[in-house]
Order: sequence, then C-alpha cells, then structure tokens
Amino acid sequence: MPDARQYRLGLNQPAGSPTARRAAEMAEAINQETGGAFHLAVFPESRLGPDPKMFADLRAGALEFFMAGATLGEVAPSSALPLLPFAFSESKTVFAALDGALGDRIRSELAANGLYAFRHCWQNGFHHLTTSIRPIRTADDLAGLKFRSPGGAIAADFFKSLGADAGMVPFSGMYDALKARNFDGQSDPLGVVLSLKLYEVQTYLSLTEHWWSGFTLLANAAAWAALPRAAQDVVERNAEKFALLQRDDIEQVNAAGAEELARRGMQVNTADTASFRARLGDFYARWRQKAGPELWRLLESYADGIGG
Repeated sequence: MPDARQYRLGLNQPAGSPTARRAAEMAEAINQETGGAFHLAVFPESRLGPDPKMFADLRAGALEFFMAGATLGEVAPSSALPLLPFAFSESKTVFAALDGALGDRIRSELAANGLYAFRHCWQNGFHHLTTSIRPIRTADDLAGLKFRSPGGAIAADFFKSLGADAGMVPFSGMYDALKARNFDGQSDPLGVVLSLKLYEVQTYLSLTEHWWSGFTLLANAAAWAALPRAAQDVVERNAEKFALLQRDDIEQVNAAGAEELARRGMQVNTADTASFRARLGDFYARWRQKAGPELWRLLESYADGIGG
C-alpha cells in the first residue's frame, strides 16, 4: 500500500467546543473509512496560526483544509451577505440560503480562487453583545464603545453606523484583549462566550441577535483534486454528516446560553433592536448598492429581515 496522504485541518475553536469535537470525530471517521490511504489530522485553537495565516497557507497550498469564519470576503464578496445585520431570524433560514442558491454563488467565487468549499457550512450562530462598562439597552448605549468583532467591512460599517468602533484581534487572543480592556466589548454567539469563558472578563450580556455567522469547511483545490475519487466520496459524506450534527449541537448550546451565562454571574438584558434598525437605513443602502440588484434579490429570496 502506498503511504497515506497526510492532510491537516486548521480551525480557531477551542478543543473542547462542539465544533472542534465534531471536526475530530469527522477526521476519525474519514481515517477509518479510507483504510489508511488518507489521514486527516485536526488542529484546533489556532495551533497552526491565526485565521489570516491559516487562510493564506490554505491558498498557498501549505495547508490542505481550513474551517473558515468571517475571513472570505476579499476572495468571495458574496460570502459577507449572510452577515448583514438582522437579515435572518432563524438558523434554518440561513442554512436554506447557504445550502442552496446563495451558497452556490459563494462556492463558485471560492472555486475561482483555488478553494474547494464543502456544501454544508457549520454553525456559529446568532451574535449578541457582551460589555464590561455598561449594558446595551438601546442603540444609544453603543456610542463611543470599541468592540472586538469578526473582521470584515460589514461588521466595521455596522458598528460605525451605531456610533461605535470595531477592532480585530485573533480569536485565540480575545480573552486576553478583553481582560486588558483593549476593547469595551465583543460580538459573538453565546456558545463562544461560554467556551472562551468570556464571562470572567465581561460583566454584561445584551441579547441582540444582530447577525448570524458560521464556518465554511474549505480545502485547497489542488490538494483536493489530488485525492482519489473514493477518498473524496468518504470525505464529502462525513463532512455533511458531521456538519449537520454540529449545527444541532451549537443550536442547543446557544439556546441555553443566556441562562447559563446568568448562572455564571453575567447581567443579562434584552436590547431594543428596533432602535438599532432605525439607524441602519444608510447602511443598508450602501450594501445594497455594493451587492448589485441580482445578488441582493438572491439574498432577499431567503432573508426575512432586510425588507424590499
């Protein structure tokens, strides 16, 4: 038998998180089913570097697989659209878009840049705001605050539209940055707040569900093409299986997250998001123009929160 092809998958999530656990289970299943002809090793917690480095390595062929978060906008502009604030109200609606025609558009843009994207994205969930200074009850409360946010122009524009600043620090450095008060708060789903123990360095949790985010499992297209078809079939089948399991895992964690974080000492409130939306008219106009009519109509065919 020829030597097994040794491939690596990098991601930023904590080793104990549902995402990293399901990725490890996926790799184990793939390795068993391919009978030693293919071996996939999983490296969570940014052990292969922060997301920008892993993404650059993936594109250069130095890394074979990467679980990408909000890092794809430069190569696949349409991938940013599901992050539009309040565009979606339920995960299942987002998945309908991303498993369907909107996802096809994103995957074709990635393919044009040498990246193979698996059809079923993984869940991160709806974002909320945590802060150390004051709770966010209305849009007025964001004024002058600085938030650690996923990278990308939409996030920066959203916070700016509400009188706040957005900054970026690698996921693995977020806890220390918040502890050092380099940021006043951050935006992430409740499962992330729990897995990174951000309740230790943040006082307030303001429930906003202001946008949804997920992970796209990517392979370097050349590395993917080098695999025998039988191995590709095994990887595809398990990538779908474990993506669907992970979606359910995260849905349950996020659903129970507010209660759990309150038990861990956070002060929880539900924000008045209508006050947010009232200030986003110009924001939506800008992004509608950037997307163009065709892509905006495609988004509207799935989204339930961006209007006409």
